[in-house]
Amino acid sequence: MSLWPVLLDSRPAYASTEGRGASLLLAPMGTTSLLEHLVGLLAPTTMNAPVVLAYPDAPQEYAEWIQTQCPDARVISGPANLHDAFPRFELSDAFLVLDPRSLPVGDFQLAALTMAYASEPRVALHFVTFEAAIGGTKEKVSLDPTGQVRGIQRHYGHATWPFIAGITASIIPGACGMLTEGLSSRSLANLRQMLSGRGVPSRDVPIEGGALNLAEERDMLSANEIATLKVARQLGADMTTPIMVGAGHLVHPSARFVGPIVLHANVHIEEHATVLGPAIIGPGARIAAKAVVAHATVAPDSIVPAGCVVRDRVWFGEGNPAARTESPTLTYGERLARLAIEPPTHQESQSRELPTPSAFAQRAKRVFDATAAAVSLTLLAPLLALIAVAVWLESKGPIFFGDKREGQGGRSFRCWKFRTMFTGADRAQRQLNGIDHTDGPHFKVDRDPRVTRVGRVLRALNVDELPQLFNVLVGEMSLVGPRPSPFRENQVCVPWRAARLSVTPGITGFWQVCRHERAAGDFHQWIEYDLLYVQYFSFWLDLKILAATLLTLGGKATHVPASWLLPGRVPSGNRLRPNPRPIDDIAA
Repeated sequence: MSLWPVLLDSRPAYASTEGRGASLLLAPMGTTSLLEHLVGLLAPTTMNAPVVLAYPDAPQEYAEWIQTQCPDARVISGPANLHDAFPRFELSDAFLVLDPRSLPVGDFQLAALTMAYASEPRVALHFVTFEAAIGGTKEKVSLDPTGQVRGIQRHYGHATWPFIAGITASIIPGACGMLTEGLSSRSLANLRQMLSGRGVPSRDVPIEGGALNLAEERDMLSANEIATLKVARQLGADMTTPIMVGAGHLVHPSARFVGPIVLHANVHIEEHATVLGPAIIGPGARIAAKAVVAHATVAPDSIVPAGCVVRDRVWFGEGNPAARTESPTLTYGERLARLAIEPPTHQESQSRELPTPSAFAQRAKRVFDATAAAVSLTLLAPLLALIAVAVWLESKGPIFFGDKREGQGGRSFRCWKFRTMFTGADRAQRQLNGIDHTDGPHFKVDRDPRVTRVGRVLRALNVDELPQLFNVLVGEMSLVGPRPSPFRENQVCVPWRAARLSVTPGITGFWQVCRHERAAGDFHQWIEYDLLYVQYFSFWLDLKILAATLLTLGGKATHVPASWLLPGRVPSGNRLRPNPRPIDDIAA
């Protein structure tokens, strides 16, 4: 099989020139052009030279511009001419079509895509990126026909996120004839639909880390800022000295530079001009006297007029005369969009990150968990066997029940316990929602009719969750941590979800031993105590929670005030006292 690369060029809507700067492929990207960047990524994947599909109404010099940077590239003027570009094509070959408008933030991962195609050569693969949102969530309001709010849906990135923002690359079986007969669309999204219409099976492969939409000016700025900062870190560049690429630079001694800046070949910087990084000045560009360029990208062969201030812009030609003053301040929505795709600075990332336990505390916790789980499973083996027999004798079905829960980092795992309900009880839960007495996303009813007689005893004695020691042994859970919850419970509160999924879930935890408002539903306490545990995590706190678990019989007979676990950190409360609700009622 041979892989034939095709690059789809375009002219961004924000391009205001007819020269080299109109081509997205020729736009500067770090120390190279976007075309050179893509060709370098293709080199390990295929030996075939790329075919470049020119943007509509490209000038006669276009092919010369492309071949100056990639001499082996073959340039065609329109999609209908694609069939003439592959004289050595065979039916077993495939086409790798790249649309640079959707540029991955991290690694391009083309090798993974080609390996996936090699295992399924009859299926077209599409490298897709999903929509991004602040905090990894996106909310949609559902309205009824009268315009009244019916509900609000919150979507999370890796769980319930079906919204595709763009397609970066597609691998298409040559035998389907889509390209050799003449491509009728410049859009990979349309091509994906056309393949489906022809009955060609397709599969989407998500891009890890997301992608930037270079058809948008703010995303092009973000892409170049990321590239410039990466180059500066790799070279250990002086923040007051520009990184010069190629030759032919004319930089006046009075010009000032602050921050990482990349100057491509033949750039001319005149007297008293100021460039503030991250910034990229494209090949052949000229920054006239006393002009200011800040956090911007200047397209090839462009001119920034004397005294002009260019900030947060991609600058083409001589620019818009109306914009020869300081660029307008970005709108709130535009700034939010930039925040969603720009990597935070070191200082910002430090302030946004949740508290990180010390390496010693994490190692001590893991060693203690694994040792305690192994010893407990050995000592409790006879009891576990007796319980298993009792569960098996009472009702038909498996002895263990494994519910899908979210662990550290949102990774799913099966949380094991002895089966305490009749088989299929999880499917009957919705029928009982009307008598659910909780005030949060979790579910609980008094005298649950789905619970077996043996199950009531196991729950009252708090031994139904002993199989979770296996989860602790393999590292999916800890002895102490937030209660492991399914996705449907974790999605309600974004900060709470982020905090509790930053640590390993536990068999017992802060909430279990401190909760004291069960009758009121106590979801607010669940959030509060989970956040306190994450904020003040320590190996010593884990030991105190384990001791409190023994004192409170797992939180069912009594509770301890949070001030006992974190003295001086939370307001003082009453001493250890009996739970106001009867034990029999709680156990039910």
